[in-house]
Amino acid sequence: MQINKDTKIYGSFSSNPGNNGCIFFNTKFQKNNINAIYKSFYSNNIQKSIEASKTLNLSGFAVSMPFKKEVLDYVNEIDTNASLIGAANTIVNNNGYLKAYNTDWIGVYNYLKPNKYNFIYVLGNGGFSKAVQFALGKLNIPFYIIDRKKWGDIPNLKGTIFNATPVDVTTNETLIDGRPFKEQGKQISLLQAEEQYKIYTNE
Repeated sequence: MQINKDTKIYGSFSSNPGNNGCIFFNTKFQKNNINAIYKSFYSNNIQKSIEASKTLNLSGFAVSMPFKKEVLDYVNEIDTNASLIGAANTIVNNNGYLKAYNTDWIGVYNYLKPNKYNFIYVLGNGGFSKAVQFALGKLNIPFYIIDRKKWGDIPNLKGTIFNATPVDVTTNETLIDGRPFKEQGKQISLLQAEEQYKIYTNE
């Protein structure tokens, strides 16, 4: 595929950008003969990044920690599920009109669904954690949130623990590490990226 003036640009804004999205989306675009490219960008100011996305007319972009809640302040429309969750990770730009979606919860939902969990401890209460909580609600899995004030309780937890923070966690219990560079997190990221792709391409 040759990049030209009609090539659509997609991307992601994160304080710790990686290559997972680049590999996934550019492979899908090329396989399906879609004239588009995807690039990860570093950001320490989501407001300025969104202004840049409008100036450059990015067709859509992903948002990573720590911007998933804040990004809602700078969009024109919020999808129902993203509104219920209170966080978004996917933005579509239609000529400067930004609509926010949340596909994180779908990735978590599809990852957890095949297994039988009676109860899960959720570490953190940020944007990604909100998506995890939403998915657990959809799956009717009871959960308990471990926030910063309760962080010292982690060594005493028994059962399944879902790490929805960017922090390393040590435990002898079953740990689902949702960070995108960990094995479980990579699987969840891939599942949610499939949903992003559908939104970006209207499939």
